[in-house]
Amino acid sequence: MSSDDLKITGASHTRPKQRRLRDMVLSLAVLLVPLGIFLGVWQWAADDRQVSVADTSADYAAAEGLGLAPVHPELPEQWRPISSALAAGEEAVTLRTGWYSPEGAGLQLVQTDGEAAEVNEAVAGAGEPVEAAGIEWSSYDIPEGEAWVMESERLTVILTAETDGIAELPELAAGVAAGLGS
Repeated sequence: MSSDDLKITGASHTRPKQRRLRDMVLSLAVLLVPLGIFLGVWQWAADDRQVSVADTSADYAAAEGLGLAPVHPELPEQWRPISSALAAGEEAVTLRTGWYSPEGAGLQLVQTDGEAAEVNEAVAGAGEPVEAAGIEWSSYDIPEGEAWVMESERLTVILTAETDGIAELPELAAGVAAGLGS
């Protein structure tokens, strides 16, 4: 059989082209460059994220009307209230305010005229003493992160933070202390 016979039958004996490293790198670059641009734009947009601020004044006024003397924490304007809830039971009035910190963490301020353990079972018993802003707090490890409790004759204050916001508990405690006039 001659080479002319091979051409007639359509069969050829050409070897597949070898893939070079350069070709693979270029193929990956075509995929990764748009992905990198997308992630960069996403991060840029997320840095300037807007947070919905909650109006807490109605819940604070209602809590005062129910006999609770809530503390209005004095915090820098970068701290924004993001939620507010008031619960009035037979034995206690509880005011919860969620805060968004300047570092992007969510913390919660709970004020009640009841017992701390009734609000959060994880803060029962004696905690580890922590001093912040001139106030002696009891610190508790809770499943979500950490909680600080301060009890006075008329008010129990519980500050909670998830793991990423624990470092900001002292600043929230300072805001509460300033609100108390400490």
